[in-house]
Amino acid sequence: MAKMIPERPSEETKSSAEIKLFHRLQAMEDTTDWTVLHSLAIAKHDTQSQGEADFVVVIPAHGVFVLEVKGGRISNTNGAWFSQDRNGEIHSIKNPVEEANNAMHSIKNYIVQASSSRNLERTLFGFGVVFPDTTVHGAVHSVEIADEQIADFDDCFSPEDLKIYLLKLADYWKKCSSVKATIPATAQCNELVQLLRPSFEGRVSLRSLIRNVENQVIELTENQQETFETISENDRCIIRGDAGTGKTIIALHFARQKAECKQLTGFFCYNKQLADYLKKHTQAGESLICDSFTEYMESVVVKSGRTPEIGTNQSSRDKYYRKTLPQLFMESFMELDLPQFDYLILDEAQDLFIEPYLEAFDLILSGGLKGGKWYFFMDAEKQNLFQSGKTEKAVLEMLGKYDTFYTKCYLKDNCRNSVAIIEKVDAVFGSNTRHKHNDERGADVVVKAYRKTSDQVEAIETILRTLRREGIDVGQITLLSPIRFRNSASSLITGTPVSPDAADREKAVFFSTIHSFKGLESPVVILTDIDTLADEARMNILYVGMTRAKSALYILAQEKIANQLR
Repeated sequence: MAKMIPERPSEETKSSAEIKLFHRLQAMEDTTDWTVLHSLAIAKHDTQSQGEADFVVVIPAHGVFVLEVKGGRISNTNGAWFSQDRNGEIHSIKNPVEEANNAMHSIKNYIVQASSSRNLERTLFGFGVVFPDTTVHGAVHSVEIADEQIADFDDCFSPEDLKIYLLKLADYWKKCSSVKATIPATAQCNELVQLLRPSFEGRVSLRSLIRNVENQVIELTENQQETFETISENDRCIIRGDAGTGKTIIALHFARQKAECKQLTGFFCYNKQLADYLKKHTQAGESLICDSFTEYMESVVVKSGRTPEIGTNQSSRDKYYRKTLPQLFMESFMELDLPQFDYLILDEAQDLFIEPYLEAFDLILSGGLKGGKWYFFMDAEKQNLFQSGKTEKAVLEMLGKYDTFYTKCYLKDNCRNSVAIIEKVDAVFGSNTRHKHNDERGADVVVKAYRKTSDQVEAIETILRTLRREGIDVGQITLLSPIRFRNSASSLITGTPVSPDAADREKAVFFSTIHSFKGLESPVVILTDIDTLADEARMNILYVGMTRAKSALYILAQEKIANQLR
């Protein structure tokens, strides 16, 4: 097989004739030392400001041959060339002989100017014209071109036929050339290819990699579009999916759609940071209430004149949020005679699946959980951080007491993380994530080991310096940890401002616990304080942390577990 440069036709190639010829050339046998350049741009063209050669075939022991390709049924009338397409429409085309000849001379002149080798200057050049869709041999009688220079349907019928044509074309030009022409050996052919399509390796900046990944438009995949259509046609749905599969995207779009129809819609989650993100992107108004469910409950309780008391220790706080608050909320909701929601949408629903909250949902939704319109987006396995220990089956069984029927949907396509991050997550967790085949793979995941806190601090500061040097804005970087800021190595950073306050994002690197950042994402994530992977809960925390990164991920892990992540 010949070496094709590029290896496959460009997506910009519109000519089916060119694509057909590309594959014929690629499949020619015993041509491993041949090189075929497709769609070679010619900056210094003899007759145009910018020209192009459809194909340049470089053959050791024969020469360099430019091919001009014209598809359709070809005809020539009074010196004018025409092509008839499959619909029978006739189009005027440029003179293919002139195009091939001018491209050949332009390339030859470039070689003379660019090369320091006299042998390359004298290389045998020639051109041919290819009509792969029509039979023309013997029909073209012109001083412009010889029959040996033409390839038609029969010459392009198979790779073997095409190879025979090219060798005949080479013989034709050898006979026509002057005695000074040099037949290139393999070494000279390699030099010519390097001059025409030089290979070089440039450094791709991290900023460029991040920008390229970020610029890849997130569109609903076929699976996600089907899911959206399914929930639009059903009154109650459980929508499951791993991190990055588009749950929040679909939930946002669905909530906005219902609110625009003036349907009173409640759009809730547990995480306050996620709620802020949802509120920003829904522009909640009269028809749409979007909030952390705990904050919404508190607002209703306060509106009723009650004063909720949280308590100071963790035990009293847990009791308040899991029992006291939902009870006060239901009493207040009924006392205020607030209108029930037409639609109830929960993002990260697994965080809200406790009995008192389900009772509250049953109260505030028109028709209740049994007959109302609700849509719960969830990952009750890997991202169940707040209800640790509850399986997805256990979570769903909680709905059983409401005797409700619902449709199940499963999102499978990752549309958030770069391919490099997906591959690392799959390697660590033994998963096989389905994802879009994006053109940009993204930056490799970096895992750094540390022994003590000072090692970790130094590593974080080195990463931040590198990111600054690469031109990455602080607003694109997030430090995530399983522990709070005051206990994290991030609190000891001095070289770069770091803040746990989201309001400081424009001037400081944002720090968050992994729990608080669940459901959110960041172009660059530095995952810190990973000191154990001893149980399922810790692995789930790691999974959530890793999948927050869209384009670049750094993991700082204790030395004894770092190898598990490499």
